[in-house]
Amino acid sequence: MADYKHEISTARNSDISVETVESPRVQVAIGTAPVNLLDDPRSAVNVPILVKSRKDVKQYLGLNTDYGNYTLMQTTLAALQKVGVVPIIMINVLDPGNPSHVAAVSGEKFELTKGSTTIAVEGILLDSLVVSAGDTTGEADKDYIAAFDTNGHVTVAVSSDGAFKDVSEITIAYTKLNPAGVTAGDIIGGVTEEGVRTGIELLDEVYSRFQVVPDIISAPKYSTDPAVAAALETKAELIGDLLNAVAVIDIESEETKKIADVKAAKDKLGVFTRWAVLCWPKVLMAGCEIYASAAVATMLQYVSTANGGVPTSLDNKSVPIDGVVLEGGKEFHMTQKQVNNYLNAIGVLSFAYLGGWKCWGNNTAAYPDNQEPNNRYIKCVMMSNYIENRFKTEYLSLIGTDGSYKMVDSVVSNYNADLNALTPDYLAGAYVVFNKDENPLAEILEGHFRFHTRYADYTPVEYIENTFTWDSQILQTVFEGSE
Repeated sequence: MADYKHEISTARNSDISVETVESPRVQVAIGTAPVNLLDDPRSAVNVPILVKSRKDVKQYLGLNTDYGNYTLMQTTLAALQKVGVVPIIMINVLDPGNPSHVAAVSGEKFELTKGSTTIAVEGILLDSLVVSAGDTTGEADKDYIAAFDTNGHVTVAVSSDGAFKDVSEITIAYTKLNPAGVTAGDIIGGVTEEGVRTGIELLDEVYSRFQVVPDIISAPKYSTDPAVAAALETKAELIGDLLNAVAVIDIESEETKKIADVKAAKDKLGVFTRWAVLCWPKVLMAGCEIYASAAVATMLQYVSTANGGVPTSLDNKSVPIDGVVLEGGKEFHMTQKQVNNYLNAIGVLSFAYLGGWKCWGNNTAAYPDNQEPNNRYIKCVMMSNYIENRFKTEYLSLIGTDGSYKMVDSVVSNYNADLNALTPDYLAGAYVVFNKDENPLAEILEGHFRFHTRYADYTPVEYIENTFTWDSQILQTVFEGSE
């Protein structure tokens, strides 16, 4: 019988809630998730999953607040709870079928209180439970029922008419996830002889699976490893043999505890190209310690969305963090000048408190070795990616069609219209041409057609100076005029 409502009641919701906007920019995060919370944990292993809400994360990946062990929860916190931007594509590599990714726990004794007990441990795989009392081993859903509580812990309740009906203590053995067993190799992944992709290599499937362009990629925590950083950097240069992205990469802050040592840490990491956005140190978000890449990747997605979907500078934009910290949560305080001289000056993005926390820095990892605007500035690299990806995805359908003058004219006319729509708000100027001298008959006979686009977008403002002079003549003029 349905409840007859004649009462007053309350409910509690501890979720951090923000208004979420849908973005034409897409970020992809690779890491670990609490997949044990799913009915089928193996369904979320090494497969790209598109999420647009915390409900999606909970349903398809598992959801908890253990940000240290489950790094995809850091991206969830930043994007879905603090900033409010979707979609996100997540790739979990924590595999219950990998012996290195799980740990067996031998039988532990638990006292029953009113026929139930709770195992206060996260990561337990429900189907691994072995419940016994003496020489009797129970049968799930007959002698006992096991389920997760709101904390991700397992509650075991014995049946009133089952094998444990008269016992006050049971022994429980189980297997739990072991996120510490995930290696750089798991994050990097690869392609099997059968063509099955894992880890970062799954980025090549994003466009065909979801028909979206993965503009921003990250692997919070794991990108501090030089091998993972190199794999992200390489993949960002060309995803799926078609698309370009930027890789947001962390510099570790466990050994690098002094701002003056970040240059050496960058050199050790070995990331120096236009495809990479380097971050240091970690941040506090909602009171939780997370890697900066989770916050920066989300902010790159968000500020572009607020700019009509067109990439723009992240510099000096408000970021919802509570502070910056080193590994372990120790607060770290930097002046604006320190961030400028020790981080921005070597191609590292960070944060500064300027009446509120701001993302601070414009330079990619290519700086200072490469100072060309389209290689140096994060915004300019993302604009380059934007117009190139747009050309490739919109005109890919022309491959295989007749190489006629009509086709050439269509590309020139339509793409110039696209570029003109971006001018002057987002581009200073741009145009595409089909030059005869770049397209000799021999090339045309081979079916090769070359277009040439020239463009310039606006560089971000790095420095403004205004000289103030106290001029006594102005004062003299005022008094002479009054006479």
